Amino acid sequence: MGTRDVASAVSLQAQKVDIFEDAQHLSANEVAGELGKALAVCDRIYHEPDRANTDNCERSLREAAHGIMQMWNDVQRIKQERTRQLGR
Repeated sequence: MGTRDVASAVSLQAQKVDIFEDAQHLSANEVAGELGKALAVCDRIYHEPDRANTDNCERSLREAAHGIMQMWNDVQRIKQERTRQLGR
């Protein structure tokens, strides 16, 4: 699959993500903490996979994904606002 195919298969527009629909907004420090958990998962699964607690890994990655999606949606809102302001 070429780059163009991948780009057309994935929509990068802000989307409502069902699994985070009821999640509360995170502060910048909380997002950083969640991303740190993802780094810990990475270290564990690649360096000590026999000691990885998969349930904890899933929970940590879900929390990190929440932070990433929040930032993604915030960036998309900023872009939309800038586009709206330029269109005036």
